[in-house]
Amino acid sequence: LSGVVFASVRFGPRYLAVKIGGIEKARALKEADDAARKAGTRWIQQGVSFLFEASFGAWAGYRGYTMISSKNVNSYDEIAKIPLCAGRSIVSEKICSEWVDLVHNEISNDFWKNLDEEDCRLKDKGRWTSVLGFADNCIKRKAFEDSYRKQHGMKPEDPVDVPESGVPITNAEQQQQTEK
Repeated sequence: LSGVVFASVRFGPRYLAVKIGGIEKARALKEADDAARKAGTRWIQQGVSFLFEASFGAWAGYRGYTMISSKNVNSYDEIAKIPLCAGRSIVSEKICSEWVDLVHNEISNDFWKNLDEEDCRLKDKGRWTSVLGFADNCIKRKAFEDSYRKQHGMKPEDPVDVPESGVPITNAEQQQQTEK
């Protein structure tokens, strides 16, 4: 988004001026550029313009991202459900063990208890809830895969393709989802 804003601010005005003003406007812009080059001020003009355009592009990109991400709170929930998806999960195979270790062993349990409190002071509670949910879903996937391997006589290192329905969820989890 920042790149699009930067490009439109950088090239848009000149493009529109030439499209609207035609050949005369293009000639006038070229003459102004040539006069600035001869006076030795073109580099100042370009430097200041670039700084303004880059700053504005970065600001607009940041604002766009924050607006979109704050309106799309459910995206955190969807990311947390990745380990529960059907098929073979490269994400789960590559990061789940480290993620679970980080969440459940490296980060204090007291931190996670904050999420359950009414006056939780975490800046983005939904994000942290999803971090914990992702780790818990990794554990569920591993338990399902271990059970599946055992039931089907597979080796512990054999990859498991989770059925189309995904990793089964418990009745309590199903009830929580219907309450939302």
